[in-house]
Amino acid sequence: MRIFYNETTGEWYREGDVITRPVENGVFSGIPSIEQLLSWGFVERGEPVPTPEERMAQAKRKKIAELEAYDDSDAVNSFDIVMEGKTMSAWIEPDKRSNYRGSLEDCELLGVTDIEVPIAGMLIPMTVADARVKLAQVQLYADRCTIVTEGHKYAINALDTVEEVEAYDFSTGYPEKLVFNVNAL
Repeated sequence: MRIFYNETTGEWYREGDVITRPVENGVFSGIPSIEQLLSWGFVERGEPVPTPEERMAQAKRKKIAELEAYDDSDAVNSFDIVMEGKTMSAWIEPDKRSNYRGSLEDCELLGVTDIEVPIAGMLIPMTVADARVKLAQVQLYADRCTIVTEGHKYAINALDTVEEVEAYDFSTGYPEKLVFNVNAL
């Protein structure tokens, strides 16, 4: 798609758009030919240069999108499981945490004391009490990460220049990842 600009009038025109403008014998309204555009003083240009406000809004949207991708990544959404000297990364999504919480309550109600928890493609045996504690730790970690992410969003939106937004490091302030030693469960 071609873009045209008229330096005299400050108008931008995107090829294929309808334009209404005065002409010698009245008013033209429609999709002009390239020849018409050139005769009206338009020259072909690249994309319109955004205003400073548009640049700032774009920079903030881009930085927040990067932050959200980081927040969804293993850099934030993971914990480590150490088993037999090997470290594996895992995560339990919020819906599964909720389901596990309900299952653990049911186990306690029914007097079940031991359970196998599916994590990182393994079934890890542990007591129901230990599973509740570990699940609570994961939930608290996730909540703290959410608070940090929201704080970064607020900070990004409060910045005053595009340069500050682009330089902003949102990878800071997150809590230390949890490490669970399976042998110690």
